[in-house]
Amino acid sequence: MSRGRSSQARKDGTPRSAQRITVEANELAGWRALRLWSYGTALNVMAVGLLAGVFASGYRLGPLVPTVVMALAALVSEKQSVRVGPNLEASVGFLPGLFAAVALGPISAMIVVGVGLLAAIGRPWERWLVWNGSRCLWYGIAALAVVHLGSGDNLAQLFTKVGVAAVIAMGGEAVSGTITVYIRRSADSALSHLLEALRVSALGMIVYVPVIAGLEYVYTALSTWSVVLFIGPAIAAQRYFVLFRNQKDTAAELSRAVKQLERVNLSFATALVTALDARDHYTAGHSATVAVYARDIAVQCGFSNGDRDKAHLCGLLHDIGKIGVPVGVLEKKGALAKNERASIESHAEVGASILGRIEGYEEIAIAVRHHHERYDGGGYPDRIEGDEIPLMARIVSVADAYSAMTSERPYRTALSSDEARERIEEEAEKQFDPQVVAAFWAVLDRAGDVYASGADNDFENELAGLVALQFEPSVTPG
Repeated sequence: MSRGRSSQARKDGTPRSAQRITVEANELAGWRALRLWSYGTALNVMAVGLLAGVFASGYRLGPLVPTVVMALAALVSEKQSVRVGPNLEASVGFLPGLFAAVALGPISAMIVVGVGLLAAIGRPWERWLVWNGSRCLWYGIAALAVVHLGSGDNLAQLFTKVGVAAVIAMGGEAVSGTITVYIRRSADSALSHLLEALRVSALGMIVYVPVIAGLEYVYTALSTWSVVLFIGPAIAAQRYFVLFRNQKDTAAELSRAVKQLERVNLSFATALVTALDARDHYTAGHSATVAVYARDIAVQCGFSNGDRDKAHLCGLLHDIGKIGVPVGVLEKKGALAKNERASIESHAEVGASILGRIEGYEEIAIAVRHHHERYDGGGYPDRIEGDEIPLMARIVSVADAYSAMTSERPYRTALSSDEARERIEEEAEKQFDPQVVAAFWAVLDRAGDVYASGADNDFENELAGLVALQFEPSVTPG
């Protein structure tokens, strides 16, 4: 039976179930493409029917020079279209078409937008077919609506005509585009597209309807040659929009790169501590706990997000130098010999040396070097005191001591949270910065018993939580 099923698989190893899925997906894509072609063809047939109908009704091409100028302006504008969404592009190509619909009549309007879309040839043909049919159809209808509104000489009437034409043309295109998205994707995607298209159209109408009304007034009241003045501002407006969109895209890309760098930093740090975990499981779990405490102290102190993240990394990496401590020393239950104590105390310098070679970790390396300095100057390795000790190091010092006291060690049992707080309180202004101690107490007072107990966290689960939360604090200090 097994051999029989295997023989039904493809020679390249693809199971029949995968074959069937691929075939079904191709069939679905083919069916959607056929429906899109049919939809685009139907739009173009309706546009041609509308053009024939208005011609049979006595409408003729509008003034030749303005029609040619608007067609050229539409062509140039469409070549600089800008993508504003997965299924939506924007340009000021609608401006010449809108002016033609208001001032030149339905035939000129349809020719202007049709010539403009010649710039889109080379895109997927079914999409161009839909765009061409939709735009010619709706701008022709908008021009007919303007004709039926009658002539108007004052700006109020011109605003009304331009507004009506804009609503019909741009609203109609939004609906046509929504149907396209529905055919290609789904109802949910179509609804999102419709809302975005209406938003972009509304913004465009607010800005450009007054421009078209003013240009149409100059055209009818002064000279038909005034349309030549339209090309420069239209192209300049579109170019400005292109630059604005490119700047926005660049800013978004930079933001994504910064977030990616933050994830890489955290992944690199967790990889280092994972290596330490292979040596000493206690130390790695302790580092994860100190990272949480240091981060929350930084939040309580009002640090920026960037400095809060640095405090988190300082806590996570503060003991990385212990990877160089000889085997057996960290796990020793009895008293340490002088050389063994010196080996352990060297971990601050070793850790700083490791991190100092990594670009971007210089500040973290300094904090790691000094996290065992004492506030009164009696610590190691450099015996600096008070504000000479980097603030990040002072924060890690308090978080480190509290976590160590409330954790089981090979040579003693864990203290309660109250006992640890009492001992740290006694050492404020001696070993610890009193302001950092006060900030940590504020965090602990609002935290739950599990957080305040200082019980060892599971290293892997803790780090997974840190990655998922993207550095969000585990408590919410005020």
